[in-house]
Order: sequence, then C-alpha cells, then structure tokens
Amino acid sequence: MGRDTNEHTQRNRYYVLAIDLGSGGLKAAIVADTGRVITSAGAPVTTHLLSGGGAEQDPHEWWQGARRTAREVIAESGIAPYDIAAVACDSQWSVAVPVDAHGEPLMRAIHWMDTRGGPYNRAIANGFPRIQGYGLFKLLKWLRLTGLVPTLSGVDSLGHVLFIKHAHPEIYARTHKFLEPMDFLTSRLTGRITATQKTMVPFVVTDNRQWGATSYSDALLQVAGLDKEKFPALIPNDGVVGPLAPSVAEDLGVPASTPVVAGVSDSNASLIGSGAVHDFESIIYIGTSLYMTCHVPFKKTDLAHFMTALPSPLQNRYYLLGEQGAGGKCVEFYLKHLIYPDDDFATGPKPDDAYHRFNTMACAAPAGSAGVIFLPWLNGAIVPSEAPHARGGFMNLSLKTTRQHMARAVMEGLAYNNRWTRRPAEKFIGRPIDHFRFSGGGALSDVWSQIHADVLNVPIHQVEDPVNTTVRGTAFLALLSLGRLAIEDIPERVTIRRVFQPDPQNGPVYDKMYRQYRMLFKKNKKIFAALNEK
Repeated sequence: MGRDTNEHTQRNRYYVLAIDLGSGGLKAAIVADTGRVITSAGAPVTTHLLSGGGAEQDPHEWWQGARRTAREVIAESGIAPYDIAAVACDSQWSVAVPVDAHGEPLMRAIHWMDTRGGPYNRAIANGFPRIQGYGLFKLLKWLRLTGLVPTLSGVDSLGHVLFIKHAHPEIYARTHKFLEPMDFLTSRLTGRITATQKTMVPFVVTDNRQWGATSYSDALLQVAGLDKEKFPALIPNDGVVGPLAPSVAEDLGVPASTPVVAGVSDSNASLIGSGAVHDFESIIYIGTSLYMTCHVPFKKTDLAHFMTALPSPLQNRYYLLGEQGAGGKCVEFYLKHLIYPDDDFATGPKPDDAYHRFNTMACAAPAGSAGVIFLPWLNGAIVPSEAPHARGGFMNLSLKTTRQHMARAVMEGLAYNNRWTRRPAEKFIGRPIDHFRFSGGGALSDVWSQIHADVLNVPIHQVEDPVNTTVRGTAFLALLSLGRLAIEDIPERVTIRRVFQPDPQNGPVYDKMYRQYRMLFKKNKKIFAALNEK
C-alpha cells in the first residue's frame, strides 16, 4: 500500500475510487483530480494455465480482492467518504465472464491468453474465396461493421464464448449475459448488468461504424451462431451505470449515492493516464502485456498488421489497438522459471527485490547482449503479424553467455517488437512518430527506457509514476463523464520524469540485432507451426 500524505490536505478537490484489474493483479486507489494517487493497495490474481492452451481466472477472486483493497484505500486515504466523487473500473479485456441473472459467475473467466477457441473462430471465419485464413465476404462484413475480425488464435472474447458454447454447452445454456471483467466488476458494484460499445469490442459482434452506437450486429451474431439475448444492454461509452448498491456502499463505508461510471479497458485507461489525449500522441506500455497506442479521429483497419482503430471513451474518438501480446509477462517468466523456480535446484523463493535485481543485471550487459536475442512470443505473436503458433526463446547462446546477457536480451526483445510495430503504426496514422511516452511497470527502468530510445531511434518520455497510469486514467475518465474535468486539463496533470535521447553509438548494434530478430520470426514460422499446431 502507498500513500501521499500531502495531497489529501488540499481542499476543493475531487477524488475517485479507481479499481484496476490487470492480468497479474488487482489494484484499488484513491486518485485526486490532479492525477496524484493518494493511496493504493493491491491483491494477487491467479491465472490457471490448463492443457490445450487454456488460461482461466476466478471472478470471485477479482471481486473479493476489489472489495478488500477498496476498503483499505478508503480508510488509509484520510479522505472523507462524501468527498469521493465516483467509482470506476478498468481492466484487462478479451476475457469472457459468463454470469447468471444475478451477476454471479457460472465458471472461471476465460482469459485473453486462452487459445482453445481458435478452432471455432477459424471455422466461422472460413469461406471461399479465402484471404489470410478468412472467407472474403465474411472478412469484408466484419471489417465494415466492427473494424475487427475474429483472431485465428482464438484469444478474443468471441473465441472464448464459442469455446464455452461447444465445450461447455450446459454453461452456455445457463448464461444470462457474457461480460468483460470491467463490466463484471461494475455490475457487482451497482447490481446492474450493462456494458458499452467500447468494452464489448473483443466479442466482435458490436456495430462500431458510428461512435457511441448501442446495438449489436444481427448479421455478425448469425455468422457466429450466438444468441443476442446473451449479451448485455449497451449504455453510452461515457455513461454512468448508476449509484453503488446499498450493500456495497455499506461495506465500503461510502454514501450509497456515489455514482459508478462505465468501465474501460486498461489500454484506454493507460493512454489517458499517460497524458496522451491528443490525436496521434503515442505511448508504449509494458505491464503484463505489451502495446503501442494513440488516439485517432477515424475508424480504420490494417488487417495485414492486425491493427485497428477502436471506439475510445473520449467522444467521437478512436484509438489505435497495437496489442502485441506478452510484455512484462516475459520478465515474470524469466524470473519464475529460469532464476527462482520452485524445483529440486532449490534456488530459493523469488525475493521481494527480484525486479530490481533483474534491472541491475541488465545494466551490466552491453548493448546487443553479446549477440543473444530473446523472442517474446510466449503465447503467440499478435501485432504486427499474427502468428498463433509462434513461441519464445533465447537464440544464439554460447559458452560465454551470462544471465546478465539474458536479462538484457529480454528487455531488448520487447523493444525490437516495438520497433517492428512502429512502422505499420506510422503508416496507419499517416505520420511519423517522433517520440513515445513510456508507461507501465516497464517504465520504472531507466535502462529499459534507454534501450527503447536506442532501438527505436526516437526520444522516450518516461512518465512519472508509470505504474499508476491505469488508475490515473480511470479517475480522469470518471471525472470527464461527470463534467468535473476537461480534456485539455489532463496533459498538464501528468509529469514526464525524464526524456531519454538515442545514443548514436548503440544504433549500429541495434540495427544489426533487429534485422536478425525479424529474420528469426520469418525463418522459424514453419518450425513453430510444426511444433505447436493442434
């Protein structure tokens, strides 16, 4: 738990209880309208990895963690309960939660890393003539109506629902509504089951042709073979769901009149919490996942690079979805399975300062990690080239390779993927990106910030307090919805800690390494498919 002891003494401030559900954990925070986090508390979230590509999380664990951490931060903040202007949630997405009529989950949520829906997505996407695995006429219909297509890997919520329908028909039959996590938490807070156009995008059945639309596409539901009544009523993207349910208000110790604002995805929240509210101002975010994003004033899709523009919570605005897959999860994997595994080598439990040690080790290695390249596709590649069978690994190890080299190579591998993503992103938005804001837990690292500056050859603006960009953005959005904050106020409330300039001495090294990184992806696609195709 952390607390700012000065902010809450200021008067005439608005405060928001922001709840952030990430893949690796849950966080609640009291955030002032200045963007400063007064206090925060976290709770772990368990991901159950199953055979056949399964990945699930328990919604009961989410809700219990949200209530406990919310109570903690409200008590710790010193803020009077009636000074909390709103409650709002952001979360990971492409995670399907089937609930009954009372909002109770019927099974564990199917996580965005779950690929068991892949065969069902591929089946409904198939057709003649065929382009990149899609029937042409179905492809055109999806792109026209939603801007998206079902992923061939099945990592979207459409794939998850189809998996439930075919593998667990009894659950599908009992499901009242399918929800994304932020809408599930909002329903528990209010007792109302709702969603928005922007949160239901991963189900690939909403009509996104007009910003703020509140209808599903009957044509796409028919193609998918899904029942319309199993999807929640859509409210405005910037809408208020309602007040807190009385029992929840009593549990948290705040007035029952406190409004709960419609939820948002963590990528939306982090973009706004990084201060990037103007069109084309781009960020790189490394949390559990890795993505590049910015706001754009148009709806557009680039199927070749699996990029699209999705509805933003900001009125009549869209944002570039450049979701690349595993980000900080690669660091977690390296530490958990290679450095501190719970096995007969008995290297001991992972220490509290493991990430600091990881950063220190990476600092000790030279640019280019002595030729070692890390491939970050631990759960398949998404942007800028979907390859569900791709997998990760270290390449070019030698007898001289050290763990310092491997630690730095993990950082560099994710930076190479950002460099790969940058060019199609620039083409998508129609202009060069001359700098990036860097946020998420990865942005705590100065060496990782410098690596990105060197690999991408642009300045990297390291956001102050980068681990709180999601709760900060969620709070800003809640206050925007209530009319208590203006969009133009946001950039000045987000501080840039430091700007990292490219080091020209490292440019040639990274140019060489990046070329080989791309070549490794291209040359190994058939090998990955042979090893991992089901």
